Amino acid sequence: MKTKRFWITGIVVTLVLAGFVSLFASASPDGLESVLLTGCDTADGEITGGTCVLQAAGEHEIGGAFADYGMSFLDNEILGASLAGILGVLLTLAVATGFFWLLARGKKSERA
Repeated sequence: MKTKRFWITGIVVTLVLAGFVSLFASASPDGLESVLLTGCDTADGEITGGTCVLQAAGEHEIGGAFADYGMSFLDNEILGASLAGILGVLLTLAVATGFFWLLARGKKSERA
């Protein structure tokens, strides 16, 4: 029972952190993006002049619900960021659980 309580507590803490800490993510460009902006003039996050590698970049090709660390179908940025963090954690947990379940299932069939 202690193991089950440990896992549930860990998942709850992770979901709370993903929903709350994601609100404090920096809007400043990360290291890769700042290097790609070298040589360009920017104002309010938009390229206004100069030449840099990032000028050739277009919009997200795939787009999707999680583009730019938010939920594209929500008008509320705070709620969108929290929900994106929570759903990201749940999606990652589901994929990892399924993957490890398949691995464990394969080990059982080898023993038989």
